[in-house]
Amino acid sequence: MVDTEIVLKIENLKYQIGDKVILEDINLEVKRGEFVAIVGPNGGGKTTLIKLCLGLLKPTAGRILLLGTEPREAVKTGKVGYLPQKMKIPKDFPFSVLDVVLLGLIRKKLPKAEKVKIALKYLKEVKMEEYANHPYSKLSGGQQQRVSLARALASEPVILFLDEPSTGVDVVAQESLYTFLKQLKEEKRMSIVMVSHDIGVIGRFVDKVAGLNRYLHYYDTPQNLLTTQNGMLKCLYGEDVEVVIHSPECATCEHFHIDGQHK
Repeated sequence: MVDTEIVLKIENLKYQIGDKVILEDINLEVKRGEFVAIVGPNGGGKTTLIKLCLGLLKPTAGRILLLGTEPREAVKTGKVGYLPQKMKIPKDFPFSVLDVVLLGLIRKKLPKAEKVKIALKYLKEVKMEEYANHPYSKLSGGQQQRVSLARALASEPVILFLDEPSTGVDVVAQESLYTFLKQLKEEKRMSIVMVSHDIGVIGRFVDKVAGLNRYLHYYDTPQNLLTTQNGMLKCLYGEDVEVVIHSPECATCEHFHIDGQHK
């Protein structure tokens, strides 16, 4: 039986700064266990929408319900995970990799030993367990992203927000990341809302795509987006674009198909 519990509901949302309207007339719902990708051009409002959903920004108009309540209240429950696009870490940042993941458990009232056990579990999930005692600031960008994902997952959230999680990650690692997220969604019924620019890649992993550029131009399955791509993508990006599809038969390499030609 399909679970239809709504974990995120956005109604008539508008957000503007001064006279500049960033988002307008946004309406969407995310159900328990759905994997949703938000795509669109730079400046289209994708990151702004995530911040509004997390209560980091206040809507100009409209309403957002996260886990049935106001975003800031929902975040306090520890049931909401968040991975920002990039964390600027000073070179002298004193935390170890394990310390960073433990931050994701700060709201959990558990013995320290239990928290460490959970943190190590998720470091293992993202293949960073061997770096547990390494300085976080010394890791590569891709490694830091994986550790940050472990931190976001440590509290075992009901809904996870990801802002460009593949930043600094190579193509093969992207495939591994998206496969892992899909597995989490299926095994834990976790809802995932992810900002991404990889339209051609994410289609094989997500349930729905939200096409955002000030307005919500599209909210449906990725298959329907790609079959109607000419008109819809022009609305999103303002011009004709060429979608690069990662071929399933090339899932273990870095080859792509562009308009049917193997590149």
